[in-house]
Amino acid sequence: MLKRTFQSPLFNVVLILGLGIIMIGNYYSEHVPAWLKIDPMVLGIPILIMIAVIPLYNKRNPEDPIKPQIIPMEMREEDEGMQWLTFKATRKVYIFFALSIPVAIALTAYFSHIPYLPIILFIVMGVAQYLIYWFQMKRYS
Repeated sequence: MLKRTFQSPLFNVVLILGLGIIMIGNYYSEHVPAWLKIDPMVLGIPILIMIAVIPLYNKRNPEDPIKPQIIPMEMREEDEGMQWLTFKATRKVYIFFALSIPVAIALTAYFSHIPYLPIILFIVMGVAQYLIYWFQMKRYS
């Protein structure tokens, strides 16, 4: 369960959304409603608990441990089939970024009076990236 949670692209979607909302609420508090001001510990405490549980999980499951690594955990390339699926998913994500970055730059320039717009665009692009990956992997699983 813990490994599936960490490897799920949806976990990263929730993480990006949470961090983005907390950042907008804390750094642009004069521009956003009061209900959007969230204490960072709302997201920090569950993450710290999950990190603290990893050694216990690895001790109980020595044949399938969670390894800290730089490469994103959703890039599961255990065999050639998974490598092919990861290739297809990352190709779609690359095309998405190639198209969305110029649009995001234009939106940032045009709506320069909205100070937190770049953060919203980062949130949308980050969430879309993981959703593209997740839908691609779900399609073949």
